[in-house]
Amino acid sequence: MDNKIEYEYLEDADIMEIFFERGPATGTVQLADNITLRFRTKEHCALSLILENYTYLTQVSETGPRSFPLKIDRLPPDMRETVLSIITAPPVNQYLEVLSYRGPRARRTIPIAYLSQFPSLVPSRDFGL
Repeated sequence: MDNKIEYEYLEDADIMEIFFERGPATGTVQLADNITLRFRTKEHCALSLILENYTYLTQVSETGPRSFPLKIDRLPPDMRETVLSIITAPPVNQYLEVLSYRGPRARRTIPIAYLSQFPSLVPSRDFGL
């Protein structure tokens, strides 16, 4: 397995894909609006993060990095566990920081995330969709 992380940016669509490993995915999950994880289910192996509307995702707000509620609570329990184990471990957690929020009167914890490292917009090569 090659551990070299590669970035591909499609400027016209403002999509950045961060490749951790090349190959076919057996699972794809939309983690949040504009953030998709491609992975191999059996090995719990991240293949890539697809960041649509990349410019917006990486804008820093007045209070810090822009955060996004994760949609993993909609997944079946076994898939949710797999996805959580992937996104909270290297290499994904080098780019996507996962936290939780629970309001004072909330009945459940809300998982949230933000991009902690922004890949340069000098891609390894453009890719077509």
